[in-house]
Amino acid sequence: MVPEVVIQDEPKQPEFNGMVDHGAIGVFDNFVKWEFCDSVIDSFEFWHAKKHIKRDDVEVKVTSFNGKKLSLDPLSEGQKQFNQNSLSIKHQQLYLEIADPALAMEINQAIGGAFEIYAKKYKGILDCADPVSSWTCKIQKTNSGGGYHIWHSENGSFLYRDRVVTWMIYLNDIPRESGGATDFFHQEVSFQPKKGSLVLWPATFTHVHRGSFLTGDRSKYIATGWFSREPGEVTNRKLGELSGQLQPKDQLNG
Repeated sequence: MVPEVVIQDEPKQPEFNGMVDHGAIGVFDNFVKWEFCDSVIDSFEFWHAKKHIKRDDVEVKVTSFNGKKLSLDPLSEGQKQFNQNSLSIKHQQLYLEIADPALAMEINQAIGGAFEIYAKKYKGILDCADPVSSWTCKIQKTNSGGGYHIWHSENGSFLYRDRVVTWMIYLNDIPRESGGATDFFHQEVSFQPKKGSLVLWPATFTHVHRGSFLTGDRSKYIATGWFSREPGEVTNRKLGELSGQLQPKDQLNG
């Protein structure tokens, strides 16, 4: 008698049921399709396999990629970005908008949809303020023992002062026993990586956070970036007013 072979169907992704708010941390479970998450991970591994030289500083290094001169290295080891101590940060990262602009655009479309929902509740992001936009699309891979374990905010330095809202997509599941959660200090909440979940939160000191220690044999993949201020009507009007105030009196009086 030939034994019966049972083929189990692939688990079906649940539907997105709206944003859940945890103290201005907007959580969008199942917002991004699982298949798309897989394609982003595949892209990361494809481009990372093409790296020939390990680079140290993603912020200032000028290099070339596919024959083109770039202002930053699309592939890098993140432990050099913050060097307070050996446990501060350790992961691999890829700037997808450089390596694969078409895929980065698809991610930005998903992010934009979530941002519209978030900004409807927190109207101060857009009302009576300059416009915001998200350009950077950074893919991070964290292996066992890695992560960014120091409490920090995303606009905590002068260089990043224009960041308003942080976004992150969990590209794969990490079991709770392996750690790797995102911890928020003031809100006293932690979010375990859940494939297809998207999270938005203010980039400022009210939402300091960290990545908890990752163990086990499964790497953690995320996509992340920021909505940052750009000069718009509000800034241009203020600059115009300031410019008028600073003109010589004879010019003002005609």
